[in-house]
Amino acid sequence: MPSGRIHTLATISLATITVPFMSVPLTAGVLTGCVLSPDLDVDGGFIGLAHLRRFPMVGPLVSGLWRVFWWPYSKIVPHRSHISHSVFFGTVARVAYLMVPVIMINMMGIPLALPDWFGMWFIGLCLSDGLHILMDKI
Repeated sequence: MPSGRIHTLATISLATITVPFMSVPLTAGVLTGCVLSPDLDVDGGFIGLAHLRRFPMVGPLVSGLWRVFWWPYSKIVPHRSHISHSVFFGTVARVAYLMVPVIMINMMGIPLALPDWFGMWFIGLCLSDGLHILMDKI
């Protein structure tokens, strides 16, 4: 199984391949895979948080909040399960979990809608997840 660093490098490589041929939202979706990884269920976190902690003022706070936010997910979803490591359904599960605050804001009467580019972004994230899962199987 590749390390988080290898997964991140592979994801960035995939993003550089999509830039000349695809749309910005698709490439952004691929790059989002560095942060919204199938490995969010790992207790030790992922390499994105390690890089984020290097920014003195914001890094520790943001990485800490991110870990707290994903803690329930990490306890509900076993690592490398069909939920976390499924190209489409795993991506849907993580995006749905991420949307919980948006849904709560909508329920308070503040309408928030998905942007037009959401579909292409989601496809890019699925591509990133697919690469991650393929690398885990090799």
